[in-house]
Amino acid sequence: MDQEVKEHYIRAGEVIQKARKKAREVSEPDTNLKVIAEEIEALIRSEGLEPAFPVNISINDAAAHYTPGVKEKQVLKEDNVVKIDIGAHSEGYIADTALTINPSGRKQEMVDEVESVLEAALEFIEPGKTVGEVGSFINRQVSDEYQVVRNLTGHYLGKYEQHAGVSIPNIPNNSDHVLEEGDAFAIEPFLTDGSGKIKNGADGNIYKMENDRNVRGRTERKLLKQIKEFNGLPFTTRWLDDYGARERMAMKKLVQADIVHSYPVLNEVNSGTVVQAEHTVILTEDGKKVTTRP
Repeated sequence: MDQEVKEHYIRAGEVIQKARKKAREVSEPDTNLKVIAEEIEALIRSEGLEPAFPVNISINDAAAHYTPGVKEKQVLKEDNVVKIDIGAHSEGYIADTALTINPSGRKQEMVDEVESVLEAALEFIEPGKTVGEVGSFINRQVSDEYQVVRNLTGHYLGKYEQHAGVSIPNIPNNSDHVLEEGDAFAIEPFLTDGSGKIKNGADGNIYKMENDRNVRGRTERKLLKQIKEFNGLPFTTRWLDDYGARERMAMKKLVQADIVHSYPVLNEVNSGTVVQAEHTVILTEDGKKVTTRP
């Protein structure tokens, strides 16, 4: 990893550390979810960077892929268990993190365990370990009280790529892919008191450009011009100009034409509560660095 790239990863991580603090500060009961997301995103922008994806705010049995809409009405409730997934990039080099906030404390043991599992994994990881070894190690850290969410994984990071080809499961697997100097990736265990699997739910208001093709409609062309500015990273309708009825219909057409991908909310199949913890790691000639924590 050359020095310039390393510095971009570290800069993104420094901003994300501040965003994590902001997330805890603003995630108070009775706060609108849009306010929470936009406060965190505003902090990232105030530091001179851009979000790598919309802030995900996924509650209770929702594991991931929900971000508030333009006219969001939902508020954070005292007994919610909320996963806040945050990303920032510096010239395309991404820092990705997540934390679980539990205002009532009703699932604190599970929250503490997922954070402990993540910390153990970060200690275990080093160049030369395989993805299979990492998955087996993470799985062994989980107590009998909870299940690892088997079909959610950590992932490699690339320039303007949040998921850069290599997945890092949190369970035993046969991958012999070796972690090497120059790699950047996110480790993110999910635990649940449910079945340990997730399924696709409703649309989560998160999108990503899939194919760059010509479109006929004027509104579709206008939307597509804005979407291209995200350089292939996920985005949300909150970030688009004048998103009204025409724009909603145009977005629907772009999704149907497979030009834009719409991410569904990921729900635990038995409605179990899901908790999550995540940090970003880079492997350099100086060893490993967790960029998203001090």
